[in-house]
Formats: sequence, C-alpha cells, structure tokens
Amino acid sequence: MKKLSSLRGLSALAPRQKECHVELAAYDAQQVEYMREACISVDENDEIIGAISKRDAHSSQQLTLHRAFSVFSFTKDNKLLMQKRSAEKITFPNLWTNTCCSHPLHTPLEMDGAIGAKRAAIRKLEHELGITGIQTDRLQMNGRWIYRAEMDEAPWGEHELDYALILRGIGADHCRINENEVAEIREVGMDELRIWMEQEPSSFTPWLKLFSKTKTFEKWWSQKASTSSEEDMKIYKLH
Repeated sequence: MKKLSSLRGLSALAPRQKECHVELAAYDAQQVEYMREACISVDENDEIIGAISKRDAHSSQQLTLHRAFSVFSFTKDNKLLMQKRSAEKITFPNLWTNTCCSHPLHTPLEMDGAIGAKRAAIRKLEHELGITGIQTDRLQMNGRWIYRAEMDEAPWGEHELDYALILRGIGADHCRINENEVAEIREVGMDELRIWMEQEPSSFTPWLKLFSKTKTFEKWWSQKASTSSEEDMKIYKLH
C-alpha cells in the first residue's frame, strides 16, 4: 500500500524551522515524518489563517486550532466500523475511535471547505484502511465540531475543528489495514458501543467519548438518518 497519496506533495509539508522543540527520537520513524505535514490553521469561524505543521498543531506548547475530519462509516446492517489506533501513533495510541480521523492538508485540493475535507477523507480511508473507490458524493457532512483534548502522559493533544462525515455501506470486509496506522477494526451496534464505553472508558479516544454523548451521534443510527441526503455545515462546540 502506498504511504503517500497523489494528493500530497512537497507543498503539503510545513517548514522544519517552525516546529516546536519536542523530542521525537523515541517515536516511530514513519509517524514522525507525518508530523511534518502542513495542516490548515483556522479561527473558530473556520476562516483559514495559514499552514501549521502537524507537530506544532498537536504540541501541548501550542495546540493551535486546525481543520480535521472524522469519518463514521456504517455497514449495511447499521453497525459502526471502528478502528483501534496503532501503538505507533504519536497522539492517543492504542485507543478505539470511529472509522477514520485525520486532517485536510494545506494544499489547493484539500483547503476547499467541505469538498477538501472529503478529498482528504478519501485519501486517508485508503491509506489507513485500504478502502478504495469512494467518491466525494458518498460522504455526507454532519456539522463542524470544535473540540480540545490533551494527553496525560505525553506532550501532545488536539484542538480541532472537525468535519464530521458519514459514509454508508462500508464495513470490515472492505478493509485491508495499514498496521502502522491501525491495530484492529471492529463493527459495533449502538447499544453494544454504549455498554463497551461504560465498561471500558479508558479504551476510547477523548474525541469519541465526547462526541458519543451528543444527540447528533444517536440520530445517525436511525433508519431516517440512513436515507437522508441533507448536509449540515453548522459549527458546534464539544465540552
């Protein structure tokens, strides 16, 4: 599987001299390289400020607000495809989360609002999970969510304006995981997930724990939601 998509290039790398001085020698070399990627720094109205390295954006020294996306893929029998982040991941390793979470890059193709986030999601679905053949019109926008979280035992965190994207009809049988990114995948129903999260709250990312408490998340499991094509571009805050 290719490590870099054709949508990424040198323009998607942030200048080294602007990075925070956080020691990275102990981390996986491939994941350290990804920390050079240029994310999209934004204000709380999602107006673009400029490029910022993934390293700077996620350093606890800064935690700069930047664009992200979060894909929730539901199977044909309405189960959520989930992934366990690999041990090699620098932020929130070994934790379960939704299908795919990452960032649009500071490139012309991925800076263009919702369509840019969808292009980034397609790139990362293939990179992390081996899911191919997804077109932008299959990804449904369901709000932009601002959230912030820090790791307890490492100098990293997240401060993101997250484009929530719904995908239908894609499950584990479509996946070929990249083990540098993903340790395990699982399909779960809504009630099963609720019980699992109550029993093992420390097994999940802060993002998913916060988002799973919203009414929006519960609505996505309904039959009505599965047939709706309406998109939501509103900005919300998670606390």
